Amino acid sequence: MSADQTVRAYLADTIDRPEFIRRLRAIGVTAGAAFGFADALTGYRQALAANGETPPASGHAALSPAEYDLVEAIAERILPTTDTPGAKEALAVNYIDIALAGANRSQLSRYQSGLAALQKHCTTALNKPFTALGPAEQDALLEDLEAGKLSDVEGGPAFFELMRRNVMEGFFCEPQYGGNHDMVGWKLVGFPGAQYGYADAYVNRVIDLPPVATTQAPGARG
Repeated sequence: MSADQTVRAYLADTIDRPEFIRRLRAIGVTAGAAFGFADALTGYRQALAANGETPPASGHAALSPAEYDLVEAIAERILPTTDTPGAKEALAVNYIDIALAGANRSQLSRYQSGLAALQKHCTTALNKPFTALGPAEQDALLEDLEAGKLSDVEGGPAFFELMRRNVMEGFFCEPQYGGNHDMVGWKLVGFPGAQYGYADAYVNRVIDLPPVATTQAPGARG
């Protein structure tokens, strides 16, 4: 079962929390990230229930499938994969989706309106959706968005900056929040995470220990 199917089943309340975590672990999600996903989605489900709402049928936490794919494509151009991992490998879009269902829920309507306007511009001006454009075309379009040249996208520069900031958060965040998968962001810059002590003094010395997430038990450095 894929991650999307697992999230969908948990949001629909057809599997419980332990089973949700077990399934995520089975497809390679770290223990810390799996527990973080469970906490975020549980809070989201409770908030919806309190308002008499139900989770979206897409299986994503907040974004529709089309919105999710669009944000993922944008994230891949903001932080592309080169000879080092990018937003795609870090699952930055997953962080954004979960955050929009929880801590950043106030930004959801901004994402939805901005994405809709951007997609409309693409299909009207370029006769194809953003995800069907080539990398160079996508880059040029995002540069125009950042520069405020897309008049049909209200507040384009601020919207681009919001997405850029969220992508970077998803690349470098604690894995429990849904991004920084396998701690690729931390490994790239040599950040060790919240270590539980050091065997040697690391004053004025590069820390060469593998990174750890805060949700890992002391001493567990898998």
